[in-house]
Amino acid sequence: MAGLLPARPCCQLSELLGVYFGSRGRLLGSPLGRSAYFSLLRNAVARKVVRLGRAVGRMEAKYQAVKTRKRMSFFIELALPADLVATFSQPPVQVVPDAACDRKALLRGLFLGCGSVNAPNTRYHLEFVAPTPSWASAIARLIESAGVKAGIAVRGGQSVVYVKDGDGIVRLLSMMGANRAVMEFENVRVLREVSGEVNRRLNFETANIGKTIGSGMRQAAAIEQLEADGKLDRLPPALREMARWRSKHPELNLGELAGHMKLSKSAVNHRLRRLQQLAKPVAPKQERRSA
Repeated sequence: MAGLLPARPCCQLSELLGVYFGSRGRLLGSPLGRSAYFSLLRNAVARKVVRLGRAVGRMEAKYQAVKTRKRMSFFIELALPADLVATFSQPPVQVVPDAACDRKALLRGLFLGCGSVNAPNTRYHLEFVAPTPSWASAIARLIESAGVKAGIAVRGGQSVVYVKDGDGIVRLLSMMGANRAVMEFENVRVLREVSGEVNRRLNFETANIGKTIGSGMRQAAAIEQLEADGKLDRLPPALREMARWRSKHPELNLGELAGHMKLSKSAVNHRLRRLQQLAKPVAPKQERRSA
């Protein structure tokens, strides 16, 4: 995205304004000679600011890279033509253009200045840390005009515009020209969704297997109890056959057992429940005391 240079001058200016306001740029100098000052964290964005400045108005640029213990910072100062000074001091309502191509370019510049997107293998999250609450509202309107739902939250005293929908993030990245990021995002998202579906099915199958084995073992134990009590041989032929099949195949579920026995699942279920009921000890009847 940082390597993309718009072809139209109006789009070039809109993107430059987006980076300027998104990165909390400020004007320097006197009314006779003003310059736009950018403080950026990525060298690719800093180089793009210089290219956009040259393309928009042949602006002279001062470039400085400063290394600290934690990070690199890049400072750009663009000498503004007199006719552009007012443009760089507009409120957000006036900066947002009407043309669709300019709105896309502005949003791309804002993203380069204050935006980020999470890798989708953790969670879907794209955000703009807006410079002011009014800019947060303007960014949210830009996003929603593209058909994507956006939210606004306050975090650490700063207004944050966020998008949490995967399809919405892909749509925004595509609109801003981040084609490589879209491909990487989609690849990871597909892997994540496939992995999630496999895990859900595996958990479902594991739970079903555990349930089937648990039921089969309880039914087999009831049949053993009937045999130990000498009741099994006195049962009707249908129940004795059921007991024989279940004792031999405690791992089969109802459907598989019914298929082997050429019976319906309801018939198999009814007979197994009957065997478990017969295996339960009969509680002794309490005699009533006469008054």
